[in-house]
Amino acid sequence: MRKAVVCLVLALSLLFSLSGFVVAQDDVVELWYMGWAWPGDQPQEPRLDAFMEMYPNIIVTYEYVEAGQFNDRITALAAAGTLPDVLWIMDNNMYVYNQWVADITDFLENDPTFDPDLFWGNSLEPMQFKDRYFGLPFQLQASFLVANLDVLNYFGMRLPDPSWTWDDLWAFCQRMNRPAQNYYGMEDPWMFWAFMPPAYLDGTTWDALRVDGTRLMMDDPNVIEALKTAIRWERENAAVSIGLADGSILTPWDHPAFVDAYGNVSPWMQNKAAFHVGWSWSFSWWTENYESEWDIIPYPHGPARQATPLIVDHMGISPTTKHPEEAFTFLRWMSYDQDGWAARMQAEVPVPYSMPTIDAPEAWDLYFGNENVPAGMRNVHATLDGGVVDPNRYVPELGYVWDNFITPARDQLRLGAAAFEDVMPAAVEQANKYLEEAWAANNAKLDAALGK
Repeated sequence: MRKAVVCLVLALSLLFSLSGFVVAQDDVVELWYMGWAWPGDQPQEPRLDAFMEMYPNIIVTYEYVEAGQFNDRITALAAAGTLPDVLWIMDNNMYVYNQWVADITDFLENDPTFDPDLFWGNSLEPMQFKDRYFGLPFQLQASFLVANLDVLNYFGMRLPDPSWTWDDLWAFCQRMNRPAQNYYGMEDPWMFWAFMPPAYLDGTTWDALRVDGTRLMMDDPNVIEALKTAIRWERENAAVSIGLADGSILTPWDHPAFVDAYGNVSPWMQNKAAFHVGWSWSFSWWTENYESEWDIIPYPHGPARQATPLIVDHMGISPTTKHPEEAFTFLRWMSYDQDGWAARMQAEVPVPYSMPTIDAPEAWDLYFGNENVPAGMRNVHATLDGGVVDPNRYVPELGYVWDNFITPARDQLRLGAAAFEDVMPAAVEQANKYLEEAWAANNAKLDAALGK
């Protein structure tokens, strides 16, 4: 009898362990998770509660650190040898060559559910170094145009077909421009400078950078056409053109003529503009605050392709964690677990904080079924395979390049003070030289940390 009881206990213990149930206090693992999502805007508890419901033996505690202080905080913790178990990644290269995130390649290679082809665009690549993985996407946002349907109706127009081109958009907006009444098709196309080049030249991402971030392609004829057109959008075919026309100020929203026309309320919200640039993280706010009927539409096709701008947050495991398996379980759930994404789509309300980072049909159906997600999101979703990720976190010294070379030259174009050929070639040459040096220094640090 005693032998039978012992066997029964062992069998139940095995069953509970395989089922994920906690059978003893020693089996509970606590993970320290750190990011820069402000709890008042993007509380982590709903997603953490959903995870811990599926994995009750793993307790995850979130610590919020302001984005501006995040790198300093990680630096201090690394010096003390007490990094969080799981952490958001602010600067992809720096976190790898400083060895603040661990190599997770073995975990991925031993997981039959991991499939790189599930991830959108080039979102997986920024945390790949020397054919090894050091982090995974766990949050994804897309940009698109937000259409004011009331303005379109006023002009007797309908939302265009999502297969439209950049030329179509230009002509579409021209039909609505009524400067005397302060009506315009486009509100503020400032971001077109960044977003148009990938549609005009394959192999580029935002701001005409090569996808690998090693060179600006602003000397390519197709890219030059895109950038010149982007400047024309600002100066000739948008509400902000009112503030740029006389070349006196770089911030058109502050120009007296613009203020006189619109005050301190956006033209779009006054039903004076049909389109504005938008991001998927704003759905909740728009639903609560927009009085006009609205929908969204993907950015148009260019001569090369239709390219949707993406912002991707990556997350990794620290090399100091005492619980690497559990930390990876959480990372996996947040990144590419089909059930994890389905749970997040239901737990994060009123709108999920992120689109699924992978092609997860059930999760996407739940996302589309959310009443606060506009119908046009299905058309944006159809473009995600061709999406291009914001390069600012994986290109070394990119901010310096913009501030010191490209932006000053671009500002002269925006003011109408110079022609493209007069200022951009020299600026691009200087920028590419600086980028080359920055990459060389960066790669030397990676070689020192990871080996050649």
